Amino acid sequence: MPQVPAPDLAGPLTQTLQALAGPGSFRGKAPFIQGGIGRIEAVAADRAYQNAAAQGKFPLSFTIANVDQNGGVATADVTATAATGGTATQNIVFTAGPSPSGWQISRGSALNLLSAVG
Repeated sequence: MPQVPAPDLAGPLTQTLQALAGPGSFRGKAPFIQGGIGRIEAVAADRAYQNAAAQGKFPLSFTIANVDQNGGVATADVTATAATGGTATQNIVFTAGPSPSGWQISRGSALNLLSAVG
């Protein structure tokens, strides 16, 4: 029996990523990160964002492929492309949660994505 394809989550997942990659302090982006973000983590993330912005890496564009949903957890291969042309592809874990998009990025995926792009 063929597998039922995942519902079209590309839009909400992209919205989550765009909110995280957009301007503004990471303290205000806490609803998009599973478990929120602590004060020290927010300061470190803001610093990494400012450094990447100074290098001309923003805005980022995202391509989402291979979405798989199992209940309140979804995984997807996310390719982030920086304004400088650099790209990074990672498998990202999202969880259903109380964000405007209805999805949050897992804490581990958020840290990995920041490291890869920043």
